[in-house]
Amino acid sequence: MSTNYTEVTPQPKRKTAFSYHDYFFRLIRLWPLFLFSLIVCFIAAYIYLHYYTIPAYHVGAKILIENDQQSGSQSSAQLNLDNLLGTTSGVDNQSEVLKTRSLMEALVRDFKLNIMWYNVEPLREIEIFNGPFTLTFNGITDTLNRSLVLNMIALDSAKFNMVYTNANQEEIVLQNVPFNSPFELPGYGAFTMSRTLGKKLPASGEEFKIKILPFDDAVSSLRSTITTNITNKLTTIIDIQMDCALKSKGEFLLTRYIDQYIKQNIQNKSRVADSTIAFIDQRIVLVNAELNGIEQKIQQFMQGKGLTNISAQSQIMLQRDNEYLKQIEDVEIRMEVMRAVDSLLNVPGGKSLISGTVLNNGLSDQAFNAMISNYNGLVLERERLLMGYRANNPVVKNVDQRIISVKDNIFEYIKNTRNSLEINKQEIERSATSVRGDIREVPEQERAFLDLSRQQQLKQELYLFLLQKREETALANTSSIAGITILDLPKADKSPFSPKSSFIWIGSLIVAFLIPTGKVFVSDSLNTKIQGRKDVEDRSPAPVIAELGHNYTGKELLEFESSRSVLAEQFRGLRTNVQFLLAEEGSKVVLLSSGMPGEGKSFTALNLANVFAHSDKKVLLMEFDLRKPKLSRTYQSE
Repeated sequence: MSTNYTEVTPQPKRKTAFSYHDYFFRLIRLWPLFLFSLIVCFIAAYIYLHYYTIPAYHVGAKILIENDQQSGSQSSAQLNLDNLLGTTSGVDNQSEVLKTRSLMEALVRDFKLNIMWYNVEPLREIEIFNGPFTLTFNGITDTLNRSLVLNMIALDSAKFNMVYTNANQEEIVLQNVPFNSPFELPGYGAFTMSRTLGKKLPASGEEFKIKILPFDDAVSSLRSTITTNITNKLTTIIDIQMDCALKSKGEFLLTRYIDQYIKQNIQNKSRVADSTIAFIDQRIVLVNAELNGIEQKIQQFMQGKGLTNISAQSQIMLQRDNEYLKQIEDVEIRMEVMRAVDSLLNVPGGKSLISGTVLNNGLSDQAFNAMISNYNGLVLERERLLMGYRANNPVVKNVDQRIISVKDNIFEYIKNTRNSLEINKQEIERSATSVRGDIREVPEQERAFLDLSRQQQLKQELYLFLLQKREETALANTSSIAGITILDLPKADKSPFSPKSSFIWIGSLIVAFLIPTGKVFVSDSLNTKIQGRKDVEDRSPAPVIAELGHNYTGKELLEFESSRSVLAEQFRGLRTNVQFLLAEEGSKVVLLSSGMPGEGKSFTALNLANVFAHSDKKVLLMEFDLRKPKLSRTYQSE
């Protein structure tokens, strides 16, 4: 017996690839899950933003650091005392000063910032600032060694309850504690709770949480919130920023922080000014003593040299020297006149007249001039007599005797006068020599005087400079100007920088889309079953001739006479495809098999034979499962 088989040509195996189109439509079919996850994520984001997280705000301010020193404002010949003391500082230094620990320590100590109050809510604790109560630590050191958390429950206007956990993790309850009365917390110290004036009393039973930090921890925590920035290196403007959960608290603290910085700057300048004044006072005393010493040296020098005014006295000595020279010249002239007259009168037999020039040069000696005039008169008289008498005439001889007598008198007078003139000349020369010696000493005296005067002038200028600087420093100190101008007062941003609400909403939207997408991805990753026709076509070269759904009717044999169910229509489609494949004569045998039991071999064979039988075909259904037959029982029972 020969059997003909129809060979079904297998299709080439297609490369499996991810299909965005199919994946997208699978996601579209999950739109209810998308909507549900979107609503849940938006609700979670709203709860997170409004009931869980605590927003934080940037509080900013701008200050201008004024430069006290202007370049070129002082003479190069003067000592710049500010540079000598090193009191100048740049804007970079001031930016670092703004972040110093001492500023924050003063702020924490003044306003007790290590004690923080919170309103207790179901999901979070909201900090409150300048609340209705004030807690004061009565310890000596004004701080604790470790953190402390207190729960305070206001009962009424006079009493409250306090709950805390001690070092042994035991809950301690203090009941009916009165306000304004010290109470002891073992292991921590004594405290006093008081009501804040002007604040409304909270409702009875309202709970507050109090966190008390060690002083150093509070200072470090607040310091970390302060940042400074110099946006433009060409200016002296500093941007100060503080991060805080409360706008009012941040603005208040930053304002007080800047005030503390200005106060400290004024104190530093006052301290520098005080030390500068003390230094100047010491220098003034020293310079004054040196100036007095130099003035005493000048006084002793002037008194020792007999000087009052060197320049004027030098002029006087020069005039006196000139006068001595003139006197010596006059004396020498007179002596020369005397010598000339003497030589003229000593000529043997000479009875000539003496020139009038001699008389003119001897104007200061009237007696000598009178004798010369008398002598000339007698000579003229003798010459007149010789015109009428002989030389031996008694008259002429009488005149000759008189001429000889006058000559003798002149000679005697010349001798005496020359001796007196010589003595006078020597005295004048001694005086002139003394004056010239004084004149020669004038440069040395003037040089010594100039040295002392120069020292006196330098010390005097330094003394006046120190007095001027002392007054300037004192005026600057009394003015109490820190050289700092607040350009922008502390102001908090309108929107918080943390959390970023836009990021939270966008993140919730992304998570809402990731949930269905993740579901599809996880389902595909964990799926080990065939979900549809495409799975077979992508993974096998065998053609698919029909798709059969699951049977949920509970019957093994389907109704094909009047049924229009999906499964019945799928079997009818399978029948049509099988008829198309088995169109040739002798190719009417169909074998159904699978690798594992329970995969629908009997169900498919039974209903395929049934659907062929309903189309008036003769069908022979053969069962080859000899170990566990099922078709016979099912067909007979149904």
